[in-house]
Amino acid sequence: MTIAFETQRLSVVEIVDGVALSEHSDLLERVPAMLTPAVVEHLPPYFHGVNSRGAADMWLERMLRESRLLQVKSKTHEIMGFLFIYVENEHHAHIGYLLAQAYWGKGLATELLQGFIGAAANTESWLTLVGGVDQAYTASTKLLEKLGFTAQKQDGNSPVFYEYRLSRAIPEQVSQKGAVP
Repeated sequence: MTIAFETQRLSVVEIVDGVALSEHSDLLERVPAMLTPAVVEHLPPYFHGVNSRGAADMWLERMLRESRLLQVKSKTHEIMGFLFIYVENEHHAHIGYLLAQAYWGKGLATELLQGFIGAAANTESWLTLVGGVDQAYTASTKLLEKLGFTAQKQDGNSPVFYEYRLSRAIPEQVSQKGAVP
């Protein structure tokens, strides 16, 4: 099923194979402007150096091949960021997200994840969501803890993994667009 949901300020839609040419072109134009050094600082290496249309095309192909990719748009249809879902198995999904720097500090990441938790609880069979956070990235750590994710045991300087049990999920500020089979 394709995931799609709206929140008060966001429209989030999964990107599927065969995306319209004009939409694909818009994505390739927007990705390099979003993946700035500040945005990708705490993300894996393949997020770094995406500073051209060609690099954006390679990055987008990789994201679509390795994960379920949702684009985050404003109500005026401006692409603001992405949410990534790496489905480990039918019960566990690893998630990640990013917003362009211009949208930081406005509560949009909280809104995005609250909406996603509600949508996932209503449309997917996953029991847990797992988010990995670089220990130096305290903003994401605080966000996940605020939303009810709990830190798992860790080894040394590796990322900290936070787990959220979807059985506790209560959709907040979400109106479902509905899942598309």
